Amino acid sequence: MARFTRQISAMEVRATQKNRVRYSSKHIKHLPSCTITEFDLKDYSPLGFRLIQELEDIDHDDYMHSICNDETLNKLSSGKIGNVFLVSNDDRFLIKILRKSEIKVILETLPGYYRHIHNHRSSLFSRIYGAHVVKPVGGVKTYFAVMSNMLHSKVFMNKLYDLKGSPKGRTNKKIELRNNTVFKDIDFDFCFYVDPLARQRIIKQTKLDCDLLEEQGIMDYSLLVGLQVKESSSQGSVNGVNPVYGSFTPPCSLKSDSTNSLKTALNSPDSSFTTFYSCPPSRESVESENSMTSNSTSLETNLINRQSKLATLSDLFVNSCSSTNFGMKIPARARREKRAAGEEEEWYDVVLYLGIVDTFQDYGMKKRIEHCYKTIQHNSNSISTVHPKIYSSRFQEFVSNIFLPRDDGDLSL
Repeated sequence: MARFTRQISAMEVRATQKNRVRYSSKHIKHLPSCTITEFDLKDYSPLGFRLIQELEDIDHDDYMHSICNDETLNKLSSGKIGNVFLVSNDDRFLIKILRKSEIKVILETLPGYYRHIHNHRSSLFSRIYGAHVVKPVGGVKTYFAVMSNMLHSKVFMNKLYDLKGSPKGRTNKKIELRNNTVFKDIDFDFCFYVDPLARQRIIKQTKLDCDLLEEQGIMDYSLLVGLQVKESSSQGSVNGVNPVYGSFTPPCSLKSDSTNSLKTALNSPDSSFTTFYSCPPSRESVESENSMTSNSTSLETNLINRQSKLATLSDLFVNSCSSTNFGMKIPARARREKRAAGEEEEWYDVVLYLGIVDTFQDYGMKKRIEHCYKTIQHNSNSISTVHPKIYSSRFQEFVSNIFLPRDDGDLSL
């Protein structure tokens, strides 16, 4: 029996809600005299995004307190379009500054997006929990979206990649996220071997997600891949990756105890009102986190590593609300390609974190002109700016090529 999906109406998409965010100086310690303490915040499609928050068990009041603290709003107000991500102080959300046109794309695709993640709970999409515009009193507007955070501060990443499936123009511009350099396609030199069921599910889910993006006319999205090396002794190095297996080690025979079980508010679009939030900032908690001893940090890291090892494949196939979404904590063996003549291949025992991000760009007139210009210099199929159908096909092929089948053959679901 098909599950009933609550539809988001066109009226709900167009609806907005205005809020006034104020901070009292008595709540803020060591506040610089130039710090802004009053903002106008507009929520786009508040009821539509509330449905997504409820789907992910996110309390709306907690959500508003996470993004409406003084440090986050001041960073957003002084930020630039194109910066990679900000992270909320409580580590729950990724926040990205966008163009107004990209906010428009999010709203236009919102009904289909919500229907998709409702029906496909294991979607690889980074969840979008809200679209907003903030304006400090007397300042200029900044548009931004709030998304799920797959890169929690307690999870150390040896490598972090933003991959589009095309190396053209994908050089590393030293973008950083949580002190991790975000590498791109031209720097990517890995392929992964995962459990056959996990590989089949990754490829199948990628197709389902790409089909929606193609239908919505979206392109230029990325696969964000976080790579955590197990049992590494170089936990303090951002770029260092320690091989834990020699070149003679064959692809893994991952065991799964669960293989058998895996087989088996607003009434009108222009309705708006002012809500006053008086959110005490979280500087004290941030300062206390920074003052933690290195010993406790080390213990946390060791605990996380042990928990990652104990994760079973059943966690990867949960099709209901869960703190562990599909794409998180996938055990794998990673093979690093030879980078110079005479070098041996390197093998790593890793945990992968995957998500499809940056689904904000449609194939409008600007991208069509960019496509025409780039095809003069490069093969039209090798550039990132291509028709959504071509982009989707190439992206799926790329995912299939980096998640390789094992020699013992795939198992059927």
